[in-house]
Amino acid sequence: MDISVRKELPDLFDLARDHSENGKLALCKKIAGIFFSPTASLTEHEQSLVNQLIEDLLREGTMSVRQALITEFSNSISTPRPVARQIAHGPIEIARPVLVANINLLDEDLIEIIKNETTDHAAAIAARSQINEAVADALVMTGDLGVMQIVAENMGAKLSGKAIEVLVDAARLASFLQKPIMQRAELNPDSAIRLFWWVSKELRRTTLERFGFGPGKLSAALNKATEDVLSALHLQKEDDDAMRSLADWLQERNALSTSLLTPLLRMAHYRLFNIVLSRLSHIDLYYIDMINSDAANGRMMVVLCRALGIDKGNFVSIFLMARGARKDDQIVHPRELSQVLESYDKLSPDMAKALIDSWKMDPSSITQHAERMMARA
Repeated sequence: MDISVRKELPDLFDLARDHSENGKLALCKKIAGIFFSPTASLTEHEQSLVNQLIEDLLREGTMSVRQALITEFSNSISTPRPVARQIAHGPIEIARPVLVANINLLDEDLIEIIKNETTDHAAAIAARSQINEAVADALVMTGDLGVMQIVAENMGAKLSGKAIEVLVDAARLASFLQKPIMQRAELNPDSAIRLFWWVSKELRRTTLERFGFGPGKLSAALNKATEDVLSALHLQKEDDDAMRSLADWLQERNALSTSLLTPLLRMAHYRLFNIVLSRLSHIDLYYIDMINSDAANGRMMVVLCRALGIDKGNFVSIFLMARGARKDDQIVHPRELSQVLESYDKLSPDMAKALIDSWKMDPSSITQHAERMMARA
């Protein structure tokens, strides 16, 4: 450290012991004078001591003292790199102007700050008018969604393919990231299709206009998005509200189909299976629950599946796996399977649709059937 600056330190710490308002204001000026000295070069220990004094002033000082300290550092955006580096590692209240606007800080300085300082420091860097790829990479790798949003919305930030991938992954469940990412010039078709089915209908329309995805690619991406969202909400599979919202998500994307039923059962998404079956058949969920309950038998499921055009192989899978939702008697006896398959073969799709229509007109028939089956049991 330069000797002229070193000589100031005793006065600095004397002022720190002065608890008067004037003493604190004088301390603010003294700290700023040390930082902005053209020959200042603090050691790591000295930097730590001065930063602690700044933090104490910001935490314990009066409003006028805190404002005076911030004002003293307000011109720090033009300071040379050594001083800017020292200020940038300090409390965010005085570091923010440097982090946002100082042009003398190098990428390596900014990356070091991002890795070693607070999220607020990273957010301030993310707001810089120009950000190179290496700095943007470090920012998105913090994993902080707020920082990611600032980066995604900053048109002065240059995003690498790596940064785009990280942002796309985060945006699937963080909707506020979706629009800024989908509008980035750096977004490529492969990244866009990964996020396509997670965004709003309007964003999907503009993205389709931009990239022109074919039907096959869209279908494959929808299947992958559906698989991912089911996995993401696996721990909430017993939550009716969450599953209804998920069914809404699927329905808005035209992803509710009979082909979804077997995968849902394989993933043990029993509540969602019933909700989807309810929407496909247009029968109230209460009655679908009853049809799949212990009280009912497989013949009513035969009617549902026949009416929905589900083939025999998929019907067998559905009938067997749906038993997993029951608390007891999850094993299907061969005789029971034989009986429902016989019913399946005898019942035509048209007759099944007619029965479904009668159930809709008089849902009590479902209840009566379930009660009869319970009485027999």
